[in-house]
Amino acid sequence: MKYFLIKTDEKNKIPYNINKNRGIDIRLLTREMAHKIPFLNVVRMDFPKEGFLPDILSSPCILLTNICMEVVSMYDPDIPFKVVKAVDKKRGVNKTYFLPILEEIDCMSQQTQFHVMGKRVIHFVLDEEKVGAKAVFKAKGWDEPGMIARLDVVESILRREAKGMMMEEIEQEEKEE
Repeated sequence: MKYFLIKTDEKNKIPYNINKNRGIDIRLLTREMAHKIPFLNVVRMDFPKEGFLPDILSSPCILLTNICMEVVSMYDPDIPFKVVKAVDKKRGVNKTYFLPILEEIDCMSQQTQFHVMGKRVIHFVLDEEKVGAKAVFKAKGWDEPGMIARLDVVESILRREAKGMMMEEIEQEEKEE
């Protein structure tokens, strides 16, 4: 099965300064600590007159519109979500997003390459056997913004015409037979 990293399209830098009021403590975005995050959160952002609000925001945390949230829930109903209202009071713009509390899976292959001077990943390689049946998740130890999703999840999101995101296929470990 193929896997993809889904994140905000790098060409779309709008909105920006999301969570500038620190409405969400991103240190709590783990399954163990998520209960400390309120169910409903209001975060401030800057939104200029031009532009649009994408269906997936990947920075400072993963935020999904209703379209994407429904797809993710369909493939993995055990993922808890928090509600996030992104607001620009100055422009009168707001949008409701959903914050998935994704499971972090230790799925790095031995073929993953690290920077010489530390633990920073420079080339991620996925070990599919470690993923199991998970459809959507984050890779433990890889700080790339975005979420990893199976091909069927990606296809479902694309069929619903989600906007403002990019997908990169993730290299998988080659197994010797």
